[in-house]
Amino acid sequence: ARRLARDEGVRTFFGCWTSSSRKVVRQEVEAAGALLWYPVQYEGLEESENVFYTGGTINQQVEPALDWALTELGRTFFLVGSDYVYPRTANRLAKALVRTHGGSVAGEALVPLGSADFEDVVRRLRDAGPLVVFSTVNGDSNVAFYRQLAAAGLSPSSWPVLAMSVAETELGAIGEAAHGHLACWGYFQSVRSEANRRFLASWRARFGSETPASDPIATAHTQVHLWAEAVKKARSFEPDEVAKAAPGCRLASPLGETCIRPNHHVTRSAMVGRVGPGGRVDVVWASAAP
Repeated sequence: ARRLARDEGVRTFFGCWTSSSRKVVRQEVEAAGALLWYPVQYEGLEESENVFYTGGTINQQVEPALDWALTELGRTFFLVGSDYVYPRTANRLAKALVRTHGGSVAGEALVPLGSADFEDVVRRLRDAGPLVVFSTVNGDSNVAFYRQLAAAGLSPSSWPVLAMSVAETELGAIGEAAHGHLACWGYFQSVRSEANRRFLASWRARFGSETPASDPIATAHTQVHLWAEAVKKARSFEPDEVAKAAPGCRLASPLGETCIRPNHHVTRSAMVGRVGPGGRVDVVWASAAP
Protein backbone atom coordinates (compact mmCIF):
# COMPACT_ATOMS: atom_id res chain seq x y z
CA ALA A 1 0.00 0.00 0.00
CA ARG A 2 2.86 2.38 0.81
CA ARG A 3 4.54 1.67 -2.53
CA LEU A 4 1.31 2.06 -4.51
CA ALA A 5 0.35 5.31 -2.78
CA ARG A 6 3.82 6.90 -2.63
CA ASP A 7 5.55 5.66 -5.79
CA GLU A 8 2.67 4.93 -8.18
CA GLY A 9 0.20 7.61 -7.13
CA VAL A 10 -2.72 5.27 -6.43
CA ARG A 11 -5.46 7.22 -4.63
CA THR A 12 -8.22 4.61 -4.32
CA PHE A 13 -7.78 1.06 -3.00
CA PHE A 14 -10.30 -1.79 -3.07
CA GLY A 15 -9.56 -4.80 -0.92
CA CYS A 16 -8.00 -6.46 2.16
CA TRP A 17 -9.45 -9.57 3.79
CA THR A 18 -8.78 -9.65 7.54
CA SER A 19 -9.13 -6.80 10.01
CA SER A 20 -5.41 -7.08 10.74
CA SER A 21 -4.56 -6.32 7.11
CA ARG A 22 -7.14 -3.54 6.93
CA LYS A 23 -5.77 -1.80 10.01
CA VAL A 24 -2.25 -1.76 8.58
CA VAL A 25 -3.35 -0.56 5.13
CA ARG A 26 -5.61 2.05 6.74
CA GLN A 27 -2.53 3.75 8.24
CA GLU A 28 -0.92 4.09 4.81
CA VAL A 29 -4.15 5.24 3.17
CA GLU A 30 -4.74 7.91 5.81
CA ALA A 31 -1.14 9.12 5.55
CA ALA A 32 -1.50 9.46 1.77
CA GLY A 33 -4.96 11.06 1.87
CA ALA A 34 -6.27 8.15 -0.20
CA LEU A 35 -9.38 5.93 0.13
CA LEU A 36 -9.76 2.24 1.02
CA TRP A 37 -12.97 0.32 0.22
CA TYR A 38 -13.16 -2.84 2.36
CA PRO A 39 -15.55 -5.61 1.19
CA VAL A 40 -15.48 -8.23 3.96
CA GLN A 41 -17.64 -8.77 7.04
CA TYR A 42 -15.93 -7.45 10.18
CA GLU A 43 -16.35 -6.73 13.87
CA GLY A 44 -17.30 -3.05 13.60
CA LEU A 45 -15.91 -0.69 16.25
CA GLU A 46 -14.00 1.35 13.66
CA GLU A 47 -14.54 4.51 11.66
CA SER A 48 -12.24 6.48 9.35
CA GLU A 49 -12.69 9.39 6.96
CA ASN A 50 -10.51 7.43 4.52
CA VAL A 51 -12.19 4.00 4.70
CA PHE A 52 -15.56 2.74 3.43
CA TYR A 53 -16.72 -0.48 5.10
CA THR A 54 -19.10 -2.28 2.74
CA GLY A 55 -19.07 -5.75 4.31
CA GLY A 56 -21.53 -6.71 7.03
CA THR A 57 -20.88 -5.62 10.60
CA ILE A 58 -21.88 -7.68 13.63
CA ASN A 59 -25.34 -6.09 13.88
CA GLN A 60 -25.92 -6.93 10.19
CA GLN A 61 -24.91 -10.59 10.45
CA VAL A 62 -24.26 -12.06 13.91
CA GLU A 63 -27.24 -10.43 15.63
CA PRO A 64 -29.92 -11.39 13.08
CA ALA A 65 -28.43 -14.89 12.73
CA LEU A 66 -28.65 -15.52 16.46
CA ASP A 67 -32.13 -14.02 16.72
CA TRP A 68 -33.25 -16.51 14.08
CA ALA A 69 -31.34 -19.46 15.56
CA LEU A 70 -32.73 -18.97 19.07
CA THR A 71 -36.23 -19.37 17.67
CA GLU A 72 -35.61 -22.01 15.01
CA LEU A 73 -32.66 -24.15 16.13
CA GLY A 74 -32.36 -24.24 19.90
CA ARG A 75 -31.22 -22.35 22.96
CA THR A 76 -27.89 -24.04 23.76
CA PHE A 77 -24.83 -22.89 21.81
CA PHE A 78 -21.16 -23.77 21.47
CA LEU A 79 -18.89 -21.09 19.94
CA VAL A 80 -16.08 -22.17 17.59
CA GLY A 81 -13.81 -19.70 15.80
CA SER A 82 -10.41 -18.87 14.38
CA ASP A 83 -8.24 -16.95 16.81
CA TYR A 84 -8.10 -13.36 15.53
CA VAL A 85 -9.92 -10.05 15.90
CA TYR A 86 -13.30 -10.74 14.27
CA PRO A 87 -14.18 -14.06 15.99
CA ARG A 88 -13.14 -12.74 19.41
CA THR A 89 -15.38 -9.68 19.09
CA ALA A 90 -18.23 -11.60 17.45
CA ASN A 91 -18.16 -14.19 20.23
CA ARG A 92 -18.35 -11.51 22.92
CA LEU A 93 -21.57 -10.22 21.38
CA ALA A 94 -22.87 -13.72 20.67
CA LYS A 95 -22.53 -14.77 24.31
CA ALA A 96 -24.30 -11.62 25.49
CA LEU A 97 -27.14 -12.02 22.99
CA VAL A 98 -27.71 -15.70 23.74
CA ARG A 99 -27.83 -15.13 27.50
CA THR A 100 -30.03 -12.02 27.16
CA HIS A 101 -32.56 -14.13 25.25
CA GLY A 102 -32.59 -16.88 27.88
CA GLY A 103 -30.21 -19.24 26.10
CA SER A 104 -26.95 -20.75 27.32
CA VAL A 105 -23.39 -21.14 26.05
CA ALA A 106 -22.00 -24.63 26.68
CA GLY A 107 -18.47 -23.76 25.63
CA GLU A 108 -16.11 -21.79 23.41
CA ALA A 109 -13.05 -22.81 21.40
CA LEU A 110 -10.67 -20.67 19.33
CA VAL A 111 -8.13 -22.36 17.05
CA PRO A 112 -5.14 -20.76 15.30
CA LEU A 113 -6.00 -19.13 11.97
CA GLY A 114 -5.29 -21.73 9.27
CA SER A 115 -5.34 -24.69 11.67
CA ALA A 116 -6.61 -28.05 10.39
CA ASP A 117 -6.73 -29.78 13.79
CA PHE A 118 -10.23 -29.86 15.28
CA GLU A 119 -9.92 -33.13 17.20
CA ASP A 120 -10.28 -31.46 20.61
CA VAL A 121 -13.14 -29.21 19.41
CA VAL A 122 -15.07 -32.18 18.00
CA ARG A 123 -14.57 -34.13 21.23
CA ARG A 124 -15.89 -31.19 23.29
CA LEU A 125 -18.90 -30.84 21.01
CA ARG A 126 -19.72 -34.54 21.30
CA ASP A 127 -19.35 -34.43 25.09
CA ALA A 128 -21.64 -31.38 25.32
CA GLY A 129 -24.43 -33.19 23.47
CA PRO A 130 -26.74 -31.85 20.73
CA LEU A 131 -26.59 -28.05 20.42
CA VAL A 132 -26.16 -25.19 17.93
CA VAL A 133 -22.57 -24.63 16.78
CA PHE A 134 -22.00 -20.91 16.18
CA SER A 135 -18.95 -20.77 13.90
CA THR A 136 -16.55 -17.96 13.05
CA VAL A 137 -13.95 -20.37 11.66
CA ASN A 138 -12.35 -18.66 8.67
CA GLY A 139 -10.69 -19.74 5.44
CA ASP A 140 -9.31 -23.19 4.66
CA SER A 141 -9.80 -24.31 8.25
CA ASN A 142 -13.46 -24.83 7.41
CA VAL A 143 -12.63 -27.76 5.13
CA ALA A 144 -11.04 -29.63 8.02
CA PHE A 145 -13.70 -28.54 10.52
CA TYR A 146 -16.73 -29.78 8.56
CA ARG A 147 -15.05 -32.99 7.42
CA GLN A 148 -13.98 -33.87 10.96
CA LEU A 149 -17.50 -33.16 12.25
CA ALA A 150 -18.94 -35.50 9.62
CA ALA A 151 -16.32 -38.20 10.29
CA ALA A 152 -17.22 -38.13 14.00
CA GLY A 153 -20.91 -38.56 13.20
CA LEU A 154 -21.98 -35.12 14.46
CA SER A 155 -24.90 -34.56 12.10
CA PRO A 156 -26.50 -31.20 11.18
CA SER A 157 -29.80 -32.45 12.61
CA SER A 158 -28.29 -32.59 16.12
CA TRP A 159 -25.23 -30.30 15.84
CA PRO A 160 -26.22 -27.71 13.20
CA VAL A 161 -23.37 -25.33 12.37
CA LEU A 162 -24.44 -21.70 11.87
CA ALA A 163 -21.45 -20.15 10.10
CA MET A 164 -20.47 -16.50 9.71
CA SER A 165 -17.48 -17.12 7.43
CA VAL A 166 -18.51 -19.94 5.08
CA ALA A 167 -19.92 -19.00 1.68
CA GLU A 168 -20.26 -20.71 -1.69
CA THR A 169 -16.54 -20.29 -2.42
CA GLU A 170 -15.56 -22.44 0.58
CA LEU A 171 -18.44 -24.90 0.14
CA GLY A 172 -16.99 -26.18 -3.12
CA ALA A 173 -13.88 -27.31 -1.26
CA ILE A 174 -15.75 -28.69 1.78
CA GLY A 175 -18.05 -30.91 -0.27
CA GLU A 176 -20.85 -33.07 1.14
CA ALA A 177 -19.64 -32.64 4.74
CA ALA A 178 -21.34 -29.21 4.80
CA HIS A 179 -24.69 -30.50 3.48
CA GLY A 180 -27.51 -29.54 5.88
CA HIS A 181 -25.55 -26.91 7.82
CA LEU A 182 -26.33 -23.18 7.77
CA ALA A 183 -24.72 -19.82 7.09
CA CYS A 184 -25.70 -16.18 7.50
CA TRP A 185 -24.64 -13.52 4.99
CA GLY A 186 -26.13 -10.60 3.09
CA TYR A 187 -25.94 -12.48 -0.21
CA PHE A 188 -26.23 -15.97 -1.68
CA GLN A 189 -26.11 -16.93 -5.35
CA SER A 190 -29.67 -18.24 -5.09
CA VAL A 191 -31.09 -14.72 -4.45
CA ARG A 192 -33.74 -13.99 -7.06
CA SER A 193 -33.47 -10.45 -8.39
CA GLU A 194 -32.75 -8.81 -11.71
CA ALA A 195 -29.58 -7.21 -10.32
CA ASN A 196 -28.27 -10.61 -9.19
CA ARG A 197 -29.22 -12.24 -12.50
CA ARG A 198 -27.15 -9.65 -14.39
CA PHE A 199 -24.27 -9.93 -11.94
CA LEU A 200 -24.10 -13.74 -12.14
CA ALA A 201 -24.33 -13.67 -15.95
CA SER A 202 -21.32 -11.32 -16.11
CA TRP A 203 -19.44 -13.26 -13.43
CA ARG A 204 -19.89 -16.60 -15.19
CA ALA A 205 -19.03 -15.14 -18.59
CA ARG A 206 -15.69 -13.98 -17.19
CA PHE A 207 -14.78 -16.74 -14.71
CA GLY A 208 -16.77 -19.75 -15.88
CA SER A 209 -19.98 -21.39 -14.76
CA GLU A 210 -18.17 -23.65 -12.26
CA THR A 211 -16.63 -20.76 -10.29
CA PRO A 212 -18.99 -19.75 -7.44
CA ALA A 213 -19.64 -16.19 -6.38
CA SER A 214 -20.12 -15.31 -2.70
CA ASP A 215 -21.00 -12.44 -0.39
CA PRO A 216 -17.47 -10.96 -0.31
CA ILE A 217 -17.29 -11.24 -4.11
CA ALA A 218 -20.69 -9.60 -4.65
CA THR A 219 -19.74 -6.93 -2.10
CA ALA A 220 -16.40 -6.25 -3.80
CA HIS A 221 -18.28 -5.86 -7.09
CA THR A 222 -20.91 -3.59 -5.53
CA GLN A 223 -18.46 -1.30 -3.77
CA VAL A 224 -16.71 -0.40 -7.03
CA HIS A 225 -20.08 0.70 -8.44
CA LEU A 226 -20.86 2.65 -5.24
CA TRP A 227 -17.51 4.43 -5.61
CA ALA A 228 -18.44 5.22 -9.23
CA GLU A 229 -21.74 6.74 -8.07
CA ALA A 230 -19.82 8.91 -5.61
CA VAL A 231 -17.37 9.97 -8.36
CA LYS A 232 -20.27 11.01 -10.60
CA LYS A 233 -21.89 12.94 -7.76
CA ALA A 234 -18.60 14.66 -6.83
CA ARG A 235 -17.59 15.19 -10.48
CA SER A 236 -14.11 14.38 -9.28
CA PHE A 237 -11.76 11.46 -8.64
CA GLU A 238 -10.10 13.27 -5.71
CA PRO A 239 -10.48 11.17 -2.55
CA ASP A 240 -11.64 14.00 -0.29
CA GLU A 241 -14.28 15.10 -2.80
CA VAL A 242 -15.45 11.52 -3.34
CA ALA A 243 -15.63 10.94 0.43
CA LYS A 244 -17.81 14.03 0.88
CA ALA A 245 -20.16 12.97 -1.93
CA ALA A 246 -20.44 9.29 -0.99
CA PRO A 247 -23.02 9.37 1.85
CA GLY A 248 -26.46 8.90 0.37
CA CYS A 249 -25.24 7.21 -2.81
CA ARG A 250 -27.33 4.09 -3.39
CA LEU A 251 -27.46 1.15 -5.76
CA ALA A 252 -29.82 -1.68 -6.68
CA SER A 253 -27.08 -4.29 -6.37
CA PRO A 254 -26.79 -8.09 -6.07
CA LEU A 255 -26.92 -7.43 -2.31
CA GLY A 256 -30.27 -5.67 -2.68
CA GLU A 257 -30.78 -1.96 -2.04
CA THR A 258 -27.41 -0.69 -0.82
CA CYS A 259 -26.86 2.84 0.49
CA ILE A 260 -23.74 4.51 1.91
CA ARG A 261 -24.37 5.96 5.36
CA PRO A 262 -22.61 9.04 6.86
CA ASN A 263 -20.43 6.76 9.04
CA HIS A 264 -18.90 5.20 5.85
CA HIS A 265 -20.74 1.91 6.34
CA VAL A 266 -23.59 0.68 4.14
CA THR A 267 -27.12 -0.62 4.59
CA ARG A 268 -27.31 -4.38 4.04
CA SER A 269 -29.89 -7.12 4.22
CA ALA A 270 -29.32 -10.31 6.23
CA MET A 271 -30.29 -13.86 5.29
CA VAL A 272 -29.79 -17.39 6.58
CA GLY A 273 -29.24 -20.19 4.09
CA ARG A 274 -29.11 -23.98 4.35
CA VAL A 275 -26.45 -25.85 2.37
CA GLY A 276 -27.86 -28.32 -0.13
CA PRO A 277 -26.35 -30.77 -2.63
CA GLY A 278 -23.47 -29.44 -4.68
CA GLY A 279 -22.81 -26.54 -2.33
CA ARG A 280 -26.01 -24.70 -3.27
CA VAL A 281 -27.34 -22.46 -0.48
CA ASP A 282 -31.10 -22.06 -0.23
CA VAL A 283 -32.40 -19.06 1.72
CA VAL A 284 -34.57 -20.12 4.68
CA TRP A 285 -34.93 -16.64 6.22
CA ALA A 286 -34.30 -13.06 5.07
CA SER A 287 -34.71 -9.71 6.80
CA ALA A 288 -37.77 -7.74 5.71
CA ALA A 289 -35.65 -4.69 4.88
CA PRO A 290 -31.99 -3.62 4.85
